[in-house]
Amino acid sequence: MFLRLIFRKGCFIVVLSQRLLVLTEMIIKGEATADIGADHGELAKFLIEKQLAPRVIASELGDGPYLRLREGLKDSPFREQVEVRQGNGLTVLKPGEVVNVVIAGLGGEAMVKILSQDRQKAASFKRYVFQPMSRPGSLRRELSIIGWPILGERLVEENGRLFVAISSSPGNKPYHLSALEIDIGPFILRNDNAPYTLYLKSCLYKYKQAYSGLLKAGTIPDVSILDEYRSKIKELEAILK
Repeated sequence: MFLRLIFRKGCFIVVLSQRLLVLTEMIIKGEATADIGADHGELAKFLIEKQLAPRVIASELGDGPYLRLREGLKDSPFREQVEVRQGNGLTVLKPGEVVNVVIAGLGGEAMVKILSQDRQKAASFKRYVFQPMSRPGSLRRELSIIGWPILGERLVEENGRLFVAISSSPGNKPYHLSALEIDIGPFILRNDNAPYTLYLKSCLYKYKQAYSGLLKAGTIPDVSILDEYRSKIKELEAILK
């Protein structure tokens, strides 16, 4: 479980996991928020309890997850400010209905698909906070292609696993990201705090291992793969120095 409700002196206190807590720090505070793929509604409860959002729309797609979400909010003291909806991605929302849209717990490619289903509606919300569980590079590449600027990136470790959170806003000016920026993230690359530096060193080690493995294999189907690894290694070494 990612959330606990602690009863203390006549009130409930929501305790959120670090993975989800970082998402609350990246939204526009005090504005209506949608949580797409809300699980048990832990993020929605926290946003209301801490007065970070006046109301939250929490959604799930499948019947089972939707019923679990409803059950998770049934006895919550914050249920009046959380509306539960069932549907796929942004289809549960009306254009401009909320300011923030949080999408966590899906792969980067699934997030790209959600944004592409109705580009006009997607652009009607001001702030997006993503937490891709896999392939964050696919999401960064799509954001650069459609011209949505990346506003920030955060790394957080929980239970031995590293999660990345990415904030963005709709735009219409496509921009270029290098292969390394797509892979690791432009903000993460520029962050010199110790945990980020350790992460970059681990990425460099993986690149070198992959490059060495390709050379030892002898037969390389696509020389451009070697060139890309060389470029990433050179660029990342320069950043770390």
